[in-house]
Amino acid sequence: MTAPVEEIRRALRLPYVPQSIARLAAVEGYLEFVWPQLASSVETAGFLGSARYMADMALDAVEDVETEGESELPALLRASLSTADLDAIAEVVDLFHYAQPQLLLLLAACAEAWDRDAVGGQGRPEPRDVTDRERTHAAMRLELVEATQPPLPEIAETLGLDDPPDLYRAVARWPVYLDAAWEELQHLGAYPDFRRRGRALYFYARAGARFLAQPLRANPAALRGAGLDDAAIEAAHEVLDAALPATATMMMHAEAMRLGLGVRAREVVG
Repeated sequence: MTAPVEEIRRALRLPYVPQSIARLAAVEGYLEFVWPQLASSVETAGFLGSARYMADMALDAVEDVETEGESELPALLRASLSTADLDAIAEVVDLFHYAQPQLLLLLAACAEAWDRDAVGGQGRPEPRDVTDRERTHAAMRLELVEATQPPLPEIAETLGLDDPPDLYRAVARWPVYLDAAWEELQHLGAYPDFRRRGRALYFYARAGARFLAQPLRANPAALRGAGLDDAAIEAAHEVLDAALPATATMMMHAEAMRLGLGVRAREVVG
């Protein structure tokens, strides 16, 4: 594991390397140049606060969709899975609920910096605390099931992705849960409010780049100055273009999973 990838994993308090970060790491020189500029901003209370607010935004939209039809998922899960299984699934979903908004902010900052000389510098430098919840997340033994296990290829195809999302690979450890959850969640994209909120998260995250504690310079000219060739620059751009909407959508799916497990707690707004 390269140094920037391990540093990002630790900064986000994760027990795994997100798919999008692994893909950026495959672009030689990109994370080595960009991550040192982002590291101090990710470690601020303001960065975490923005991420937690976005988690609440996603939950609001999923709750609005939920009111349009009564879910049978809670009763089905209680009948099919043990309490220990449900608790373990809830812990995994909480990890993604907490981490994906932070990942989206990080990716969005890179994307927003693409067409600008610099972004950020307007945020406060106050450091974030390390909480017991984050320690639990970082120490979790997370298993990402092989991407070929059914119905993971179907999920990727339905969502228009090259590979199944990390969220679904993580809950695939419990096939009964995955099958039941996907039976309901695959229809979420049909709701206009759901799609609108996903786009809103994307644009909110990009606008939030100005509140990085330190400026980020990562446009093509800056990347060329750091030694990246045109092929590497284009490869990084392609990863960001694909990862941003996918991460925003998975934020919404994580909130739907939480609701299906009976968890409605908000991060910021009570």
